[in-house]
Amino acid sequence: MKLYKYKSLGNLWHVLDMVVNHRLYCAHWRELNDPLEGRYEIYLGKKDDEIEGVMDSRIGRARDKYRIACLSADPENFLLWSHYADGHKGIVVEIDIPDGHPDLTAVVYTPFSSVFSEKTDTKEDMRHLFSGKALPWSYEQEYRVITEAKYFELPRPASRLLLGAMVSKEQVRILETTLSRFIDIVPMNLDEVQGTLHVVESNSAAQPRKDTTEAIS
Repeated sequence: MKLYKYKSLGNLWHVLDMVVNHRLYCAHWRELNDPLEGRYEIYLGKKDDEIEGVMDSRIGRARDKYRIACLSADPENFLLWSHYADGHKGIVVEIDIPDGHPDLTAVVYTPFSSVFSEKTDTKEDMRHLFSGKALPWSYEQEYRVITEAKYFELPRPASRLLLGAMVSKEQVRILETTLSRFIDIVPMNLDEVQGTLHVVESNSAAQPRKDTTEAIS
């Protein structure tokens, strides 16, 4: 499955790390920008402060283990380029994660929280706490890598680096000079009349590049 990581060039290290070291940085869930991230409710049918306190403590400890990398299924989303790629002055990295990978989940957009109704529920895998987001976020078409590791090792090298329509010529030249040996670099076309974005497709399908240097550490 082709997925897309929107990035500002202000943190070029993360971009280089994805392209050269073939890994994706996963932020602790508390670092994400949704104030409802990781929300849940405890419902036991009747009030029991002691049991609820035990459950809340278990859920909190389990939840705090997780880290998340946020991706989108859409490389041409105008709002995502505006919000997460420095107002179209950043880039998008195209990566390929196989369908069914155990660390990958599609986000479900719902007004409801996860509900715990029994103490035994707190022994479950807590990834489900991060697989739902409120309905206003649905434009992101988000997929998530949910893991306990700081880095997610990409099953395949990143295949394309898409250049924002507002990236300067100087930055384009630097990126092409330093990264073209590792990845295909492709511009985005901004239709100023329609207000839409499109990937400028080459005549032949992009192929992942082979490593030509040692990975940076």
